[in-house]
Amino acid sequence: MRRRGSLLEWFWNVVQHGERRIIRVLVLASVILLLMQLSAVRDPLDFYMTVAAEVEAPAMELPALAKPELGESVKTWQITLKATPAAPIRVVQNGTVIATLTKGEQQIGVKSGQIQLDGIGIAQSVKVQVIRKDPQLLEPRQNQTFILQGNIQNLIVKP
Repeated sequence: MRRRGSLLEWFWNVVQHGERRIIRVLVLASVILLLMQLSAVRDPLDFYMTVAAEVEAPAMELPALAKPELGESVKTWQITLKATPAAPIRVVQNGTVIATLTKGEQQIGVKSGQIQLDGIGIAQSVKVQVIRKDPQLLEPRQNQTFILQGNIQNLIVKP
């Protein structure tokens, strides 16, 4: 004949099985939390600065610019760029490096079209600001700011 356990013994066994399940769930949750933390090693400030740079100066697609005729001269405009902190940001127009911002502030002679601020290889975040420009230029705007984080930003020069 089988001995029947008391209600108290049955309740105790149910509690022990419940505890085991709760411990397993907690261990699994902590492992998942650890994996999530390791996958999110990226600094939130870097993420914010990247998003802010894209919102402030989105990349623009430009149609191919027509070459000037032989009789026309190409107008050169003067703009002054300031890099904070000073970094070897290359200023490129038509595939040619026209200046570097290693000293921080640089006056540059540019033609109408597109300029690239090349910050590839620079580990820190650098802010490049248009300090001065010819009054006839519509773009870039006075005090316009570009944030470089090891990337390339496009700058439009338009009279």
